[in-house]
Amino acid sequence: MPRPLQPPRGMRDFLPEEMIIRQQILEKVKTVFETFGFQPLETPAIENWEVLSAKGAGGEEILKETYNFKDLGGRRVGLRYDLTVPLARVVASTPNLTLPFKRYQIQNVWRYGDVAKGRFREFLQADIDTIGAESMLADAEVVACAIATFSSLGFKEFMVRVNNRKILSALIKYAGVEDDKIVDAFRAIDKLDKVGEKGVEKELLDRGISTNVAKRIMEFIKIAGEPEAVLKKAEKFVTGIKEGEEGIAELKQFVAYLVDMKVEPKFKIDLSLARGLDYYTGPIFEVFAAEGVGSVAGGGRYDKMIGLFSGRDIPATGISLGIERIIEVIKQRKMIEPTKTKVKAFIASVNEQVRTNAIGLAQKLRQSGVPVDFDLKNRVLTRQLEYADALGIPLVVIVGSKELEKGVVKVRDMKKREETEVKIFELVNLLNRY
Repeated sequence: MPRPLQPPRGMRDFLPEEMIIRQQILEKVKTVFETFGFQPLETPAIENWEVLSAKGAGGEEILKETYNFKDLGGRRVGLRYDLTVPLARVVASTPNLTLPFKRYQIQNVWRYGDVAKGRFREFLQADIDTIGAESMLADAEVVACAIATFSSLGFKEFMVRVNNRKILSALIKYAGVEDDKIVDAFRAIDKLDKVGEKGVEKELLDRGISTNVAKRIMEFIKIAGEPEAVLKKAEKFVTGIKEGEEGIAELKQFVAYLVDMKVEPKFKIDLSLARGLDYYTGPIFEVFAAEGVGSVAGGGRYDKMIGLFSGRDIPATGISLGIERIIEVIKQRKMIEPTKTKVKAFIASVNEQVRTNAIGLAQKLRQSGVPVDFDLKNRVLTRQLEYADALGIPLVVIVGSKELEKGVVKVRDMKKREETEVKIFELVNLLNRY
């Protein structure tokens, strides 16, 4: 294909078969979000650069990947790189907003990053956030909603890993990490899934962290087991460190609320989880699918971000679902039956004499809410059947003169290659049941 006809690198076209899968997935996601009381929100694709580049909002790495330019008026703007920063702007600019404000947002975002399998420069995110609630109940509800969403999508093997930013800060103090090595320490810890314990320990040493400090870090992050047991063991390490004690108390409350909501045990405390350190202020969480898939959602509490725009801190927590990766997993595992069309039936004319009848029948079915199509090229019946088959339309309603005299039509099942006569007045009920 000539390059000018291809989408820009890292961006894609979606033909009907792909779009139907995406729509089916998004409909399920929206349904669960709304069941939990989250309300829809949309924001512009373009934001003022002052918003996107606010210190502490996105981070230097993300800003390097942000599409930004000057508009015709000379104002610097950029394409949104996530849905959280626009939400913070909306809340800061709407002082009369009723709190807590629970919103969901499903829109595209853009980042000029490396293009690889499962990584694109334009991609879809689905976020839920609760603004204005300090209680860990808000965090627990966000996680419960995410678990319900993945269950609704048909995921069986997934796990929510939970940690707390305050516990991570306490770990730094407990281990004795030097200030200039803090980022290095957490980058090494964050690789635990990829390189294992020995790999993390080696990386800590390679980054100039002393053997004793590395051993303390490994001793801490290797704590595993049931949530209550992990927190009890971790508490011994952070006793006397205020942040750590607060983090432990928050996670205890968080776990208690999940138990109250009768969330099945698809979560665990993972003291090695270290996402977005500058972004979050409390609990953090990631949803991991089966081995080899990695993270499919992530989020946490960010009580300081809205204050960047309003001058007044407002508590906030949320999670973002990586829709593109979710879609790929669902397709690979064949969790949704692929289909080329949403049309239930094609109305075919045996000849030109009954064409008007076929058109009228199609309109009557459409008015009854049944998605149908008919021939626009005046083709013979054989070609009409071939066209319906090529589109994957499951049924063909064949309109003929003899059948009309009897008040019936023939309904052909395109998969079974079987035909049956159906009374016209029963057609709507038949197609609705199909």
